[in-house]
Amino acid sequence: MFETIETLISDLKLNVVECVSLDRRRQSRARIPDTYLDRHLAPVIADEAVNGRLWKHQARALRHLDGGRNVVISTGTASGKSLIFQLHALHRLLTEPRSKVLVLYPLRALASDQLVSWQNRTELAGLKPEEVAYITSDTKTIAYSDRPNVIERARIVIMTPDLCHRWLMGNIKNPKISQFLKDLSILVVDEAHVYESVFGSNVAFLIRRMLTAKRRLAAQAKLQVIAATATIDEPAKHLEQLTGLKFRVVDEDDNGAPTRQRRILHIEGEERGADGENAMANLIHEICAIKKRQRFIVFMDSRQGVERIVEQVNTQDVKPYRSGYEPEDREEIETALRDGLLRGVVSTSALELGIDIPDLEIGVNLGVPQSRKQFRQRLGRVGRNSPGMFIVVAPRNAFRQYGETLSDYYDSSVEPSYLYLDNRFIQFANARCLKHEMDGLNWNSSRPAGWSDDFRDKLKFVRDGIWPPEYNNIDARGSDSPHHNYPLRQFGEKNIRFQRGTSESANPFGEISHQQAIREAFPGAHYIHNTKRYKVVKWRESFDAINICLQSTKDRRHVFPVPWNSFVVNVPDGIVGGRIKRGNSGFIAEAEIHVNESVEGYRLSGNTYRYKDLQAKDRNMKPQRRRFDTTGVVVKIEEDWFKSQAVKGEVARGLYDLLCRDKSIAPHDIDTSHANVRIGRGTQLQPANDAIIIYDSVYGGLRLTESLFDEIDGYMEQLRRAVEIAGEDAKVSEDTLDSLQAWLGALHSSDAAVVVDSDWLSVYRPGCVVSTSKNYLAGDTEYEIIRPEYDDRFGIGNPQLIYICKSIAQPSQLEPINHESIDPFGRNSEMVLWNPDTGEYRELEDG
Repeated sequence: MFETIETLISDLKLNVVECVSLDRRRQSRARIPDTYLDRHLAPVIADEAVNGRLWKHQARALRHLDGGRNVVISTGTASGKSLIFQLHALHRLLTEPRSKVLVLYPLRALASDQLVSWQNRTELAGLKPEEVAYITSDTKTIAYSDRPNVIERARIVIMTPDLCHRWLMGNIKNPKISQFLKDLSILVVDEAHVYESVFGSNVAFLIRRMLTAKRRLAAQAKLQVIAATATIDEPAKHLEQLTGLKFRVVDEDDNGAPTRQRRILHIEGEERGADGENAMANLIHEICAIKKRQRFIVFMDSRQGVERIVEQVNTQDVKPYRSGYEPEDREEIETALRDGLLRGVVSTSALELGIDIPDLEIGVNLGVPQSRKQFRQRLGRVGRNSPGMFIVVAPRNAFRQYGETLSDYYDSSVEPSYLYLDNRFIQFANARCLKHEMDGLNWNSSRPAGWSDDFRDKLKFVRDGIWPPEYNNIDARGSDSPHHNYPLRQFGEKNIRFQRGTSESANPFGEISHQQAIREAFPGAHYIHNTKRYKVVKWRESFDAINICLQSTKDRRHVFPVPWNSFVVNVPDGIVGGRIKRGNSGFIAEAEIHVNESVEGYRLSGNTYRYKDLQAKDRNMKPQRRRFDTTGVVVKIEEDWFKSQAVKGEVARGLYDLLCRDKSIAPHDIDTSHANVRIGRGTQLQPANDAIIIYDSVYGGLRLTESLFDEIDGYMEQLRRAVEIAGEDAKVSEDTLDSLQAWLGALHSSDAAVVVDSDWLSVYRPGCVVSTSKNYLAGDTEYEIIRPEYDDRFGIGNPQLIYICKSIAQPSQLEPINHESIDPFGRNSEMVLWNPDTGEYRELEDG
């Protein structure tokens, strides 16, 4: 196989930058506890066990589980981790008639794939097929009203964490759901490394909320947790953060599974755009032409890129796979791939986790995966039953720009899995969910077990109905349905679906995020969905949803309309907690950000088509916009060397990439801009051509970028090391880095929130009418200031300047408003000096 692929590469005149060879490993076995040699379980392990012996790591994990411990199995791909937790779960179900098992898979594709394995092994153990239930958001399979009945009958329930949060915990007062949680004895968390960043942090609180409910419903019944992952750093530490529980670890040191020989190649080539996609389509053509049928999987991180490549390949032997498909479409592709009916598949990350297709021999990745964890997972899809080849197509310097080679990249440990458990906004949203659950269980405890003091503070805010103003936006989003309005992966955006045709009665199909829609499915775009090409003819928007209307098109040109986007980031003087450092030529600050992204038309074949011109013939050709408030770090450098767009882009991208890699932040959770930035006070915003911003792309902001302000010196040191190692291939050039460090060295701290003159603070005069956009649903709201207060009103560890205000719309209602939330350009926003100790006022000019 290696010779065949290497000959193909030579014939195509492709340049191999580097090759890494991985030797095969022999198996090692150990005896499992007699518990699992029961006559009912013998058929389950008949094909894997030899004289009561499984692979060494499987045997060790089962010994820990038999002892009642929580276990995390952290061994490589294709090492039989699923057998471990399935075997133990079946043992518990056979010996404990009331026990239930909940299995969480992070992706629907993975859950669907593993359902087959659960059903097969459950049947071998003598249990009934209906005792395994896979509950999805697809109501065609299981009606919403029938879900409680399904989990009442089932012994093993499979779902994603998203549905567990939104439906199971959101309906905890249903007697059948509360009984399920009461009887729950095992929680399986597969692919545990995926639970990081925003998603993982919310799942961590979800698991804690589930444990809280379990303690309330069955105080003496222990819930055993089993986790599995092939790619994680410090698994015991991560799982303790994820669940709050202690774990025994079974890792690579215990791995007794055999491995096949594999080779990893770095081939020089374009990693994105039309050139990269065309080259990849050509490579797939050549692989399909090999006489001996060799199966493959290709990865790339673009949904429409996946579709375009498969469209070019144009064979029924190769299918695309990505998120956004309907369940039946995903299942059809998964089944065909599993049954060997497809030669190969081109996929986004949707197929990188745990999909068990043992005869895949060739893997290709367009570009370097976004993390080493992704790389290890994708590599693990090939070479299971026979030797495998994995190819990374990327520019020659793709690894060296980070100061490493392909060999270094493979040998290095995977990145830590960061959780934002201290993030107060995530805490507040989950406190609202916990309060809802406690109410459903008729439980009024003020200090439930298993929670940090910080989280209990947020729970107290929610219980008392009063909190610092900075939580108002989060509260407004949750409304009266927090489980539905606080999705685990991201909240605040409208649900967007596709529909065929413009009829209001047309059934929606497929889904897409707002961010992706603006860039991929804008009016006039050509959109490919499951190999079928459509033209976007209209956006139909309602209060909480958007339907994108598609019409089939026979246009098969390979030149696609490209969005003409307008992207503006506003910084309206909302400095977060006084976090600013100033110098004579600019500042660095953590600030409140308003992001406005719109598509105003599109470009095609060198021509620009503006919607304002197109509307004369088609009123549906309208600009589409996406707006949200967030937080970010602003760097404004008023020096000549920073005026170049290239230099600003270099610094912005260098800091962005370092932040993602250093904090293991998912790239889609943050973004950066070095053009169309406007800075000012309130509505008086001016273009800032000397500024860059790295900001949270999460609605409302979770302050994921705040470490850039706190640890900027450390990031400078990392950039300096990259220059020393990679030279010209470094992310930021030596000259730019020298200028940047000199500028940073001249900064000093500055209080941006209020002016402090000995004992006097600069405040808005009582009686002023000011406005604030604290509630993003309601827009700007006007208040009359009654009096200022400067104390630790909310018990968060430091005094804050707030105002007790009267709502103009509801004069009888008094509310606390944070100083930084007020728009200084309200109806009457005069400033005076105020002494918080004596309560005296004086005019600014007197000070």
